[in-house]
Amino acid sequence: MGKVKKIMDKVLSAACAALLSFMTLLATYQVISRYVFSSPSTMSEDLLSYSFVWVSLLGTALVFGQKDHMSLSIFSDRLVGVNKFVLSIFTELLIMFIAIIVFLFGGTQVVGVGAIQISPTLNISMDWIYIVLPISGVFIIIYNCINIIQLIQQFNESKKEGIL
Repeated sequence: MGKVKKIMDKVLSAACAALLSFMTLLATYQVISRYVFSSPSTMSEDLLSYSFVWVSLLGTALVFGQKDHMSLSIFSDRLVGVNKFVLSIFTELLIMFIAIIVFLFGGTQVVGVGAIQISPTLNISMDWIYIVLPISGVFIIIYNCINIIQLIQQFNESKKEGIL
């Protein structure tokens, strides 16, 4: 499982880094075309917006995989042993449930709607923009499964060592 997670981390990190680099170049181009040449580019503005959506959602999946997402630790910090383990598993399952409903089911429906829409400035089907929803949902769900397996392994190891 650790190997799969490392590969996913590298793929998502590289995708986010590439998108951020692309966005930086695109924003620079946009500023130069607008203020130096007095000819603003609507295409770059839309592409920048769509890239921002992609980097945000792929970054979200990466953050969930690394367990760096925002959380209220007021309860979990007070718990130990089995109670902390149960809360951690519940949290991962709740995140997975939300990812399935919002990202997979909702995202798939949005992609279906996007298939009949065309971006006016880029002249591409909007499903290419919206496809990031189910993609990031799949990554989040895989990360949740890996996190649950790791939590179970850590719990079993601590039981064997008599820490609990």
